[in-house]
Amino acid sequence: MIISLVIKVSNILNEYSINYYCRYIAFLYLFSYRFGIMKNTGIRGDIKILRREQLIDATMRTIARRGFARTTMAHVAKTAGLSQGIVNFYFKTKEALLYETLVHLAQEYETIMRQAIDRAGQDPVAALEAMIDTDVGPSACTPTKAAVWLAFWAESRGRPKYRQLCRKLGGEYFLLVQQICTRLAERGGYHNLDVEAISRSFNAMVNGLWVDFASDPKSFDREQARHACRTYFAGIFPAEFGPLIAAEKRNRKQAG
Repeated sequence: MIISLVIKVSNILNEYSINYYCRYIAFLYLFSYRFGIMKNTGIRGDIKILRREQLIDATMRTIARRGFARTTMAHVAKTAGLSQGIVNFYFKTKEALLYETLVHLAQEYETIMRQAIDRAGQDPVAALEAMIDTDVGPSACTPTKAAVWLAFWAESRGRPKYRQLCRKLGGEYFLLVQQICTRLAERGGYHNLDVEAISRSFNAMVNGLWVDFASDPKSFDREQARHACRTYFAGIFPAEFGPLIAAEKRNRKQAG
């Protein structure tokens, strides 16, 4: 019976919103409690996890729509379709909810980026391409996420916890780019390159692209952003990225 319930829940998750799914889990919670199978299932934990994810998602959507300063617990509750009491049950303060949202964003970005690089294998060119695709692609770079990241970056100047987490993520990103570029320079025989400066410049370039995207998502061209990143690396690693730029030109000519 439990297996059939799990399958049905999975189907519902694919077809409906997370809010509907949480209500369905709540129904299963009551059903399981009534028939004494609560201890043998993970339903109680599932509800907590799903509610927190639902509230974090609502927080991001609220910040993207209203801005950081004008976001309140009441607004988040309304966006989530829940009572403010439920919001306060899971997050005692607005600050706790905001910080957990930032942690969620950082962990999600790190996971998406790491998976992309792992799929690229040992080729440093493929790894840099994976980073570019992730940073300008629709999985990590969405209007809501970009707007929320920008809001947290702005707030981090006056909030040590935000600043510490943002610096940690930025530092790990820089080290990752530096490691990949070092491998590529060694493989390609590029000597006397300032890999540290190259990595910091690329980091700043990506941040700028995210600011552009957050400012006007509709006019942002992901292909142009990808081309800009490739052009940057082509000036440093011409043998590896030059052919990619040439292939782009051929494809545009064929498409036009």
